[in-house]
Amino acid sequence: MKKTFSILFDSYHLYHLPQFEPLINLLSKDDRFEIFHSTSRTLGIEEFKLCSQVLKKLPGTYIQAETEDERASLIKSLKLNIFICGWSRYDLNKFVNKTTIVGMIYHGIGIKPSYWLDNHERLDFRLVEGEYRIDQLKKNNVNTDLHLTGFIKMDPLFKENQINIEKITEKFELNPKKKTILFAPTFYPSSIESLGMKIGEYSDGYNLLIKPHLFTFYLDKFADVNLRPQMKILRKLSKNFQHVHLISPEFYNIIPFYKIADVLLTDASSTIYEMLSLGKPVMVNRFFKLKLSHQLFRKRLYKKRLDANMENDIGKFCYQVTTPYDLPEVLDKVFKKHVKNSFLEDGFCEKMIYKTDGEASLRAKNIILSKLS
Repeated sequence: MKKTFSILFDSYHLYHLPQFEPLINLLSKDDRFEIFHSTSRTLGIEEFKLCSQVLKKLPGTYIQAETEDERASLIKSLKLNIFICGWSRYDLNKFVNKTTIVGMIYHGIGIKPSYWLDNHERLDFRLVEGEYRIDQLKKNNVNTDLHLTGFIKMDPLFKENQINIEKITEKFELNPKKKTILFAPTFYPSSIESLGMKIGEYSDGYNLLIKPHLFTFYLDKFADVNLRPQMKILRKLSKNFQHVHLISPEFYNIIPFYKIADVLLTDASSTIYEMLSLGKPVMVNRFFKLKLSHQLFRKRLYKKRLDANMENDIGKFCYQVTTPYDLPEVLDKVFKKHVKNSFLEDGFCEKMIYKTDGEASLRAKNIILSKLS
């Protein structure tokens, strides 16, 4: 029997996929939907290879192409009902017909203004994780239809038997007698180089899981920022310290690691809000290695990479690490004095993430069905 609706999830980068997966799994149980997947041919060889391998294992059909132009042509020929992207920084018109409904499920919450700067004119609707973000989008002149769903990526955290903690513990040989730190630095602005090998020394007595941004693994440079020293440090840490475990790109989804971590250490990352929603402590590094233009003109950093208001807000909910040398003292404070954070108690969690009920993907499905009808 022919399916009623065709929908393609375009995981342009592998790190876009976790925000799609709960919805893909839900739609795969509905006989009305024919699901397709694709990833960009502009990716580097290693990222493309892994992303295509992952997508081929998902419910649905993977669109294979040798070039980006061929990929666009093949997708357009499907005459899709729905096209879902994780960002819109490419020519969407090459991929869809005039009748295709184009939606965005953005890949992070975060404190970066790219969320509203990423606003292609071809977008018909956006699924948004919270009222706070809807207000921000409107203030920044985003006129696309905005629909409140909650953060789809996080659905497995709030449903039973979705995450196997024992499997992670065994895979990474974590010591069950030790507390676990999850270090999730972004690629820029990043604290990796400022911390260097010191984080290995300071985390002695704990399990340290390091989950870098996938760009750190796959890109030598971002704009004019050299990312190679970051990867060199992370590999050296993993090699030199038995308690340090570098999470490889095959584990592209950070969500399962929140369950096993006792504290999150990060910098400018959407992981902040994801961990806070579980009532667990978050430590935020306030030191970065910045390129010269951002050292001299800090406002440029906030204009392009960070949102100053949101960065200030997280100071209300997180433990702040001012210099690398403060890390041991802040860690000690976290484990001796932490109480449930005010992020949950003052309604800010609901403003940021709407509902933590594991049903964001269901709300997304209902919105898509309403668009189709």
